[in-house]
Parts: sequence; structure tokens; C-alpha cells
Amino acid sequence: MNIIVQKYGGSSVADKEKLELICNKIIKEKNKNNDVVVVVSAQGKTTNNLIAKAEDYTNNNEFISKKDLDFLLSTGEMQTASLLSLMLNSKGVKAVCLTGAQAGIITDSNFGNAKIIDVVTSNLISYIEDNYIVIVTGFQGMDKLGNITTFGRGGSDLSAVALAGALNAKKCEIYSDIDGIYSADPKVIPNSKLLKEISFDEMLEASSAGAKVLHNRSVNLAKECNIEISAKNTFRNSRGSKVRKNIKEDFDIHFITKKDDISKICIVGPMMLSNREAISKIFKIAHDENIEVYMISFSELAINIIVDTKKSKLFMEKLHEELIEKK
Repeated sequence: MNIIVQKYGGSSVADKEKLELICNKIIKEKNKNNDVVVVVSAQGKTTNNLIAKAEDYTNNNEFISKKDLDFLLSTGEMQTASLLSLMLNSKGVKAVCLTGAQAGIITDSNFGNAKIIDVVTSNLISYIEDNYIVIVTGFQGMDKLGNITTFGRGGSDLSAVALAGALNAKKCEIYSDIDGIYSADPKVIPNSKLLKEISFDEMLEASSAGAKVLHNRSVNLAKECNIEISAKNTFRNSRGSKVRKNIKEDFDIHFITKKDDISKICIVGPMMLSNREAISKIFKIAHDENIEVYMISFSELAINIIVDTKKSKLFMEKLHEELIEKK
């Protein structure tokens, strides 16, 4: 099978007109005798709106169940997948929409930031063999108990790469509203250059440091599976950018980026570098609260940790409770 995996982000599927455009792109690819698996995000600001709704209905963010929130957020991608499937079928093209669970994406139970542990492709392959275009909800999977889980913001990229790897796809295309991967954010640096290609390692470093074009976990998985990613513009033909294994020596600077809205938390005490108990508690709190640690540095008197500003207050409260109040 010549399988092509295409992923379309929120701006690409925002309304009916854009879904019509995507239908035409999918049909064009299918007419090349390729089998097409499409991964979709929620439309526009749907995920943000659902989060705001959850906060409004609970009146207190501390009491939002991560499991329930994943259940709610998963509906955004389901809407997109069903609408796209309906449109394709109305054009006489066989299409089917599947949730991440129905597509065989099995995860752990870390709600809000789940990790993929397996992809069971039997259901997908049966539809592909019956000549269906398969549309899969991005950003989500299912744990071993059947609970819906999500991968965190931008997780549809991860879905696409995971499916491409499991299906041994010919290529994995990530579509958005920009032409590809630039040497810097074009909104910040107008003279930034479109990169023809970039290595997995460089893209992983840039994504982890704040570049938003690809999810860092998707790049890491693509590297592990050696799946080449093409980042392209949904709305116009451009060469795009390829992320792939580096096979030549190259000493050029390719990327400059920054990360906004981060905070440094400083934990001060004697012999911190040697305090294994405290270090263990710090990382356990970060894991339990789904707090991503971007950078950490040690000295004998302090541990400095860089995290998202929006999670910094919660992190401080939990750290204070565990490291100071319980002493």
C-alpha cells in the first residue's frame, strides 16, 4: 500500500470553505493511486472555547478533573472528522471518520499529557484495503481501560507521525497556514528564510525551545521511526520544508527562536545538589500535575526550574506544600 498521512491543523479546518479546499487536496492525492489517512485538529479556537467552558462551569480550576477535561476536549476533533467525512461522502468519495481509539492509538493514563504506548492498525488497514479515505481525530487516544486521553496542545502532529510510523507510510505531511519551517518566526523577523530542510535533532531542539511549527514529541517520534515530515501550507502550493535525518556535514546556523510566557522558580536550601529526596519530590510533582520542565540548573544552594508561566503558581503551591509545609 502507498499510504500518505496528512495532518491538518486548526486554522486549516476552521470553516466550511477551508474544509472544501481540504477535500479537493485529499481527492487529488487519492487520484494518484495513494491510500490517504487524514488526521485533523479541532476547528479554529474550539479547544480554547471548550477549556473556557469547563472553567466557567466549575468556577474553580483546581476542581477540574483531568479525565473529564480530556473527554470534553476530544469532542472538538470529533466534530472536524465527522464534518470532513460527510463532505467527502457527499462528493461520492468513500470516507470514514475514526476516533483515536478506533484508529488503535493506545496510551497510558496520564490525562492531559498522555504517552502513546502502541498503535494497533488492524481497523485502519481494513478500511484502507476497502478503498476508504480514513479520517482520524488527532490529539487523542485511549488507555487500556477504554478512557479517552489527550496528548496536550499541538498533539495532532504526534497522532499523524505515530500513524505514519505504524502504517509504514510513504510520507507524512503536516499542513498549516504557513509555508513551512522558517529560520525564525516570520511575525518577529520579517526577513526570516524558508528552510528547504532541517534535521530531526535541530527541529527537536527548536520545537522544545518555543518554535510552534511542529510539536516536539512528534519530531522525537519521527526521529525514532525515521519518518520524514513535510511541513506545508494548506492554502497555496509551496515547496514546504522537510524534516529528516541529517546525512551530511553542515555547519550553518539554521534556526533562531524564543519561548514566551515562561517563569523561573528557584528552590533554595542547603546542599540542594545532594538532596535526592527533594529532587525526587520536585519531579514527582511536575509529573503528577502535567507540568513541563523546560530547563533545570543546580547549585549547592538552589535548584532553578523553567516552566510555563500559567502553571508556575500551581507548581509553587505544590512545591511549598511538599517541601516546606510537610516538614
